[in-house]
Amino acid sequence: MEIMIRIWFSLLALTLAAPLSAQQEPGNGFDSGTILALKNLQLLDQRMNSIGYKLVDANAPYCEQKTARTGLLLNDVAQYADQETASFALGFSGSVGITAVAPDSPTDRANLLPGDTLLAINTMAIEDIAVDGPELAKEPPPYRRVAAINRTIERALAEGNVDLTISRGGINQTIPVAATLTCPGQFQIRVSADRSASADGKLVSVSSRLAEYFLADDEFAAVVAHELAHNLLKHRDRLDAQQVNRGFFGQFGESASRIKAAEIEADRLSVWLMANAGYDPQAAIRFWTRYGKEHGKGIFSASTHYRWKKRVELFEEELAKMAKIEPVDGKFPPPLLTKAD
Repeated sequence: MEIMIRIWFSLLALTLAAPLSAQQEPGNGFDSGTILALKNLQLLDQRMNSIGYKLVDANAPYCEQKTARTGLLLNDVAQYADQETASFALGFSGSVGITAVAPDSPTDRANLLPGDTLLAINTMAIEDIAVDGPELAKEPPPYRRVAAINRTIERALAEGNVDLTISRGGINQTIPVAATLTCPGQFQIRVSADRSASADGKLVSVSSRLAEYFLADDEFAAVVAHELAHNLLKHRDRLDAQQVNRGFFGQFGESASRIKAAEIEADRLSVWLMANAGYDPQAAIRFWTRYGKEHGKGIFSASTHYRWKKRVELFEEELAKMAKIEPVDGKFPPPLLTKAD
């Protein structure tokens, strides 16, 4: 479930791996290179947030389990070693604010904007939200507040609309936001020296280096859709139940064959997810062809993954299936997802 090609990469030594948004130009004594790097990372966050939301929203009719989403991506300046620089780059007047707003999402329709500082959820100030609950114990300490805020928003949305109080340009305002039910899914850009992507059952993570490699959002969506497919098909739970070894010995025997079967399913489902979200599923073929030719066999020659030419054949088979059916309301019911337990 993970692609990993080792390369040299250096970015943002003063920061932890976290989403960013930048609203101001460098100045006031801050290092212009650092600010530019933060702005570039913000663009990756915005692309990831948009692609992820589009995939889970468009495919909601085919997901048995659904979750209420707003399309927001939040950030906390406390995640960074140099909080003063992070605050300047983020453009927040407080500590927590909006990094990205997915197009056509509830928060987009409510006219929330990147750079808005979040002050309260309904009547609860964000400073009063507990960050020491047992459900947050596995979160790294720097990320617990954002995780707690996201959970608070999700719980509020489960009961209906939520009022978000924000500060913009020094003016506080309370904005009602409606909920949209989508497939479950969380998405992040991870600052990393690897070209890598992974799925852990809930979260889809794409490294900053890989995100910079994509030529277009359609290619970006191909990788995100593959990882999302792992989560929607509950591959981690299924492999755990089968006691599959994901370590070195997972490259051999029954563990390897079961991991490969999950990879094949994720490839097959990914192009259906892409097509339903309005992305060109042919981009999966273009991306893996280019990647395979440029980077050779690498980890993709391992026993748990098909080589790139075989992956392309799988995509072509699925696209041929898709071409033979009539869309329903402009979408194609994915065979794997509609048959999943």
